[in-house]
Amino acid sequence: MGQASLAGKLERYAKVFDFLEVRASPAPPAPGRMKRLRGEAPEGFFFALVAPQKLVELAGTDLDASLVESTRAAASALEARWLTLRTPFSVAPSARTRSRLGRLVEALRGAATGIAWEPRGVWTDEDAEATASDLGVVLVRDLAEHEPPPGPVLYTRLLALGRNARIGAGIIERVAERIEDTEEAFVIAEGRGAVGLAKQLRNVETDALADDGDDDDGDGDGDDDDADDGEDE
Repeated sequence: MGQASLAGKLERYAKVFDFLEVRASPAPPAPGRMKRLRGEAPEGFFFALVAPQKLVELAGTDLDASLVESTRAAASALEARWLTLRTPFSVAPSARTRSRLGRLVEALRGAATGIAWEPRGVWTDEDAEATASDLGVVLVRDLAEHEPPPGPVLYTRLLALGRNARIGAGIIERVAERIEDTEEAFVIAEGRGAVGLAKQLRNVETDALADDGDDDDGDGDGDDDDADDGEDE
């Protein structure tokens, strides 16, 4: 669980969150700066590097080789769990788009543990899921509004936080339900309310684990059929 930017010191941020997006726009941060940030992070803390806007616009037929290399260097120095590609609204589904996106993915592959893709154009769920599957990337989706894409790992950006100063129990329960069966879930909350959401999602997890423990009394009754079986990160 984390936010899309860092306000203040990482030490304080990491007391509440364990995931942070670092933006590489207009240019990727220097590798030395990324190494220092990585060194400040506690064990078990994850980073995502959000690729530069110029790369994800997919405007040209050829990639900017120097920008690709500087992006790779920043992600590597950060030991990023994700390299996140947020394609803008101008990037619509087409054969040309898929070809250019595929070249970008291959050029960046290996710089981070995984590559995540967040389409902002007029993609249907089916088109986006098929493209992500073909490219071998994780699809980023707002789980407050959409069902999760298939796969054992989820990466979600909760855009609803930008429209609501206070997050209701309905959104928390919906997101918790949609990540409960995954092996890993990476949640980015935008706008106000992220701290409260992080605490409440962890409370949901804690309560679910406690319920599971209560059922383990040797009689096999399983009194709470709705108890969560997995852990959400």
